[in-house]
Amino acid sequence: MQRLRLDQAAIALSGLCMVHCLASVAGLFAIGLLSAFGSVDEVFHLTMLAFIVPVSMLAMVAGYRRHRRRRVLLPGLLALMALCLLTVFESAMHGTFWEPLLTSLVGICLMATHFANIRACKHCEVTREDALNEDTHPV
Repeated sequence: MQRLRLDQAAIALSGLCMVHCLASVAGLFAIGLLSAFGSVDEVFHLTMLAFIVPVSMLAMVAGYRRHRRRRVLLPGLLALMALCLLTVFESAMHGTFWEPLLTSLVGICLMATHFANIRACKHCEVTREDALNEDTHPV
């Protein structure tokens, strides 16, 4: 159950990051207006990264230990690396449409990975229950 909460928290954090990026482009939302205060915006991005990376890593590793599907784990790891790279090169892209676009795409990939992680773990639970039922009730 804790694994599920980690995935859900990572999805929420990625969603918040995407909302911030899109809102800062549109200027519609108070959290997006942080971009007007350059260093505050940088602190926001670093803070989000400091939460997203460990929570996502814990969720993905815990999920992988359960389902052993690399096709779920690897895209998530790539998305986390891309998110870190975007943060490193943020100043070079600041003010362009590429920053929010790429960050949003990476966020969507990261969220999709966490949804896939949840599904893969649920599939393992169903498969284990079926195996246990077959072992205890032979035909």
